Amino acid sequence: MKFFLTPIRAVLISVLSASWAMPALAQHSHGKGSLQLSLNGDVLQGQWTMPMEALLGFEHLPKNAAQTDAMNQLQKSLQNASYFIELPTESKCQQLEAKAQSDMFQGIKGKGHSDLNYEFKFKCANPQMLTKFEFPFFKSHIRSKQLKLEWVSQGSQKSATVRSSKPTFSP
Repeated sequence: MKFFLTPIRAVLISVLSASWAMPALAQHSHGKGSLQLSLNGDVLQGQWTMPMEALLGFEHLPKNAAQTDAMNQLQKSLQNASYFIELPTESKCQQLEAKAQSDMFQGIKGKGHSDLNYEFKFKCANPQMLTKFEFPFFKSHIRSKQLKLEWVSQGSQKSATVRSSKPTFSP
């Protein structure tokens, strides 16, 4: 009986391991990004991931001056988080940080796919006024189609898909 169970266990472990690995492989999807957005007291922070192809039209190191300029412009624009997300004026939020990371920004040749990993943080005088978020980056990056958004604040959680056709989210 032990001999029979061992091969079955091996097959089950292989199948389960493969199914657990699948979501990791499916995370990079052109035109689709993810955003984790959280409000803790008066601090709003976010983590955004998006394929570079959706932002630049390519996901390899720049091959010409136009591609270099596009990548440099994206890096510069991301220094201000309002390039990505607009907050209600009445919330009176001040940006504390914005960090953009990508292998492409560091000149590292990827193995096919490259993502932007972007983190930002705001301190808000009126966090209760954070009732609607807009995502202006969709206007500048037409290959960007959607964001899978996860929202967490004190006592509430919500998930939504924000699309380029309606680039807003209300918690």
